[in-house]
Amino acid sequence: MPSEIYNALKLSEYRPLFQDKRVLVIGAGAVGSYLMEFLAKMGVSPDALDFDTFTLENAAKHGCLVRTPEDAGRNKARCVSERVQPLLDEGCTSHGIQGDVCNLGPEAFADYDVVMVAVDNFAAKVLVNELIRQLPESRRPVVVMDGTNRETAQSVILDNTEFCLRCLLDEKWMKEAHIRTSCTGPQYRDDYGTPEIVRTTNRASSLAAYLSTEQFHGYVLGAETAMNRMLTYTAYPNLALTASRPLRKPHCPGCAIHPPAQLEWLQGNGMEVTLREALGQLEERLGTRNFEISVHRLHYKNVVYAGFIVTDVCHSCGKPIRVMRHEGRITLSDLRCEACRAEGKLAHPGAGFLPGEILRAFTFACEEEIQDRTLYELGYPLGAHLEVIRRNGALDFLDSGKMERILFALDGDHEKIHHISEL
Repeated sequence: MPSEIYNALKLSEYRPLFQDKRVLVIGAGAVGSYLMEFLAKMGVSPDALDFDTFTLENAAKHGCLVRTPEDAGRNKARCVSERVQPLLDEGCTSHGIQGDVCNLGPEAFADYDVVMVAVDNFAAKVLVNELIRQLPESRRPVVVMDGTNRETAQSVILDNTEFCLRCLLDEKWMKEAHIRTSCTGPQYRDDYGTPEIVRTTNRASSLAAYLSTEQFHGYVLGAETAMNRMLTYTAYPNLALTASRPLRKPHCPGCAIHPPAQLEWLQGNGMEVTLREALGQLEERLGTRNFEISVHRLHYKNVVYAGFIVTDVCHSCGKPIRVMRHEGRITLSDLRCEACRAEGKLAHPGAGFLPGEILRAFTFACEEEIQDRTLYELGYPLGAHLEVIRRNGALDFLDSGKMERILFALDGDHEKIHHISEL
């Protein structure tokens, strides 16, 4: 877009400070659509991530960046990214990604200066916190979280030194569910349920976005009082704007997460590197084939998904089926044969079906089809940390003294996120 779209003499003198900043907005709905507009007009290069689509019933809460009715049914992230293109300064970019935050690993965030969390899902906030805290401080983005509750708008900015995102969430809000691990058998992601209706307006949404961008503005300017602060706007009849400094929550599970002590690097990115290629790189690095790569462990909604399902049975008729997907990327309804799917038959979780073949690790012994799949296709998020276990002569996990665990990452994941449109 030509620079003449803006008259530089009428813009803030600080505007040039924002033109090299990269911001990721997670959630491009009511608050996120305003965020994208505000950031684009500040001179930022804003990217967006969202799995959902715009609906007419929510049109009154979105920013005017979203066109009604023509944008109904479009993916939120890709839509708002397209709509901000005419607002961008020359040299700035915006990229919309249709996808779930569960498909991102820590290294996917390393290329951003700021990550703005504009989702109303506590599990997603906890996951983002977990991922970002696995990055060392030198590559860890600043985090902004915002939201609304009726006509109250709130935003908090943090650098993960004094507290983390989970410190701001009441543990009572987390589901009291038993954490199931891989040894208990396969788990299946729940389908997205109907979200609870929250009565709020676009005023609250736009104010939450404004508070977030104002805190971002203060951070870029280096204002001493900007970082690790919470701003809260309360509407009439109790009109107020307050600033506070959150405290670290005692025994916070999020604060207990730290970056790995050592991280080794493989070449390429998870969307393109196959298991065969990754095994080859590791063999060259480790000087042996006596190792395995643990299947990705996804912690989400108090459940651990840590298996790659090769085969299972149709959970409607019991017929054997080939699945070839990570258990965290399928729902129960996916476990149906083509015939039952075509007839619209329901899958039954408690029908006593025996599980099929489930892998907990990948090795050179994996079948050819598995080795030919990319790491992403095998369930590793873009930016994942790969846990490699070198046995060093150990016969099983009881001989743990000999076993060595090494974390690897792919050196191209942090750049790949800027070139994909779907996860």
